[in-house]
Amino acid sequence: MASDESLDAFAGKISGMAARYTGLGATLDDAAMVRKLLDCVPDRLYAAVAGMEQFCDLSTLLFDDALGRLKAFDERLRRRGQAGGERADGEQLMLTAAQWRARERRRGGARGEDDDDGAASTASGGGDNRRGKCYKCGVRGHFKRECPLLRKEPAAGHALMVDADVEDADLL
Repeated sequence: MASDESLDAFAGKISGMAARYTGLGATLDDAAMVRKLLDCVPDRLYAAVAGMEQFCDLSTLLFDDALGRLKAFDERLRRRGQAGGERADGEQLMLTAAQWRARERRRGGARGEDDDDGAASTASGGGDNRRGKCYKCGVRGHFKRECPLLRKEPAAGHALMVDADVEDADLL
């Protein structure tokens, strides 16, 4: 079975082969047709084949039942987007950085060049700005909590003065 071939088309081939056997005077029973079907499915359906081999008696399993189980599993894969690496809505699961930026521009969610100050984001692996943008002064390279404008250190040479007239009893 080709990877792009549908299960119905392949089942039709196996049914045609069974009809030719009957025309020649021999019979091809369901167990042989099920074994042929399970041996020839593509790799994306391997989990369903393993489950049927593990939990079903293949000697008594009808061909139509095996085909129905495979079709149900294939449909679930297609709905979840695991067949071919695409989601059910046609979008890919993984995008390159360039594809992501183009997708964001199309949706209108990308920040303009002015917002970014021309620097690439660290998430895409580019740019040398390892720190964010300060909300206090607007400079890149530090956050607001580390902003030099917020630091009020005492000037050199000034010491803290203590009022000597205050008695210790007043503090209690």
